[in-house]
Amino acid sequence: MFSETIELRGHIIDSLILPKVLDQILTHGANFKITEIDIGKKRANQSFARIEVSAETTDALDELILRLRQHGAEIPKKGFPARFLRDDEPANLCPV
Repeated sequence: MFSETIELRGHIIDSLILPKVLDQILTHGANFKITEIDIGKKRANQSFARIEVSAETTDALDELILRLRQHGAEIPKKGFPARFLRDDEPANLCPV
């Protein structure tokens, strides 16, 4: 199984984005695990969900991720961007 983490933000409950995304995952024979969810308490509040999506092949996963992006799914950035150090700058492992 190959997996990727996606994130959904906004009014994902009342606009039915979350159910549409989960349905899309299952329709394509893939699996999901909701690893984090924060639902807005009031109508004006936005919600957030982090979902791990798994598929049998990388091609199937890539195709599914493209479809999920049509519903607003984003792939979270991993790590920190690389940057060059000046000669006089200490080389520590803490990000700026």
